[in-house]
Amino acid sequence: MNSRIQRLFQSPARALPGEMLNLLIEVDNREGRRGLDRLEAEIRYAHARLRRVNHPQAARLNLWLKALDAYRNAYYPRRNLLGRLLARRQPRKAQRLALP
Repeated sequence: MNSRIQRLFQSPARALPGEMLNLLIEVDNREGRRGLDRLEAEIRYAHARLRRVNHPQAARLNLWLKALDAYRNAYYPRRNLLGRLLARRQPRKAQRLALP
């Protein structure tokens, strides 16, 4: 099992938001968005395995998935497909005028 996943299990059952945020910031600083994506994949894999056998630690990983999603939405907001397409089609001057 990956050392980051082991670190998640070493956190208290009711992990403090600050501890969760610190780990996510650490991963983001070291590896960027790819690191966050990789961490999410690892957590989802471990969560699925633990949920399959009704392990009590599955609930903890579910909290980490929610924290990771909230972190990513705050620091890497996703634009919907229509917004991305429209942003590409507008000329640069029109985009500048539209901003306050």
